Amino acid sequence: MKTYTAKAFRIGAALIVGAGCTACSKPEPVPPPPVIEYQVRNVPGVVESTWEEPMVDVVEVPPGLDPEGIYYRPAHSEVVEIRQGRWQYYRKPSQ
Repeated sequence: MKTYTAKAFRIGAALIVGAGCTACSKPEPVPPPPVIEYQVRNVPGVVESTWEEPMVDVVEVPPGLDPEGIYYRPAHSEVVEIRQGRWQYYRKPSQ
């Protein structure tokens, strides 16, 4: 028993000394974070616009003849555009 605890003590002491030596090394310097600059455009006569997505809806179409009465069509889903997409002037958010 005595030899087993002595070995464990020696191993523990070696680990503590080894851990202390690694703490003495100098840490690597951390580079500063990159600086992000935004370019402000104040050119007279230039208008900034944003795209507004179109408004759509999915409609369930029942089976039957098509609106002209020419051929039969099975039941299906159809995408209907309610409002077209458009460009709108960009308004800067109030600060």
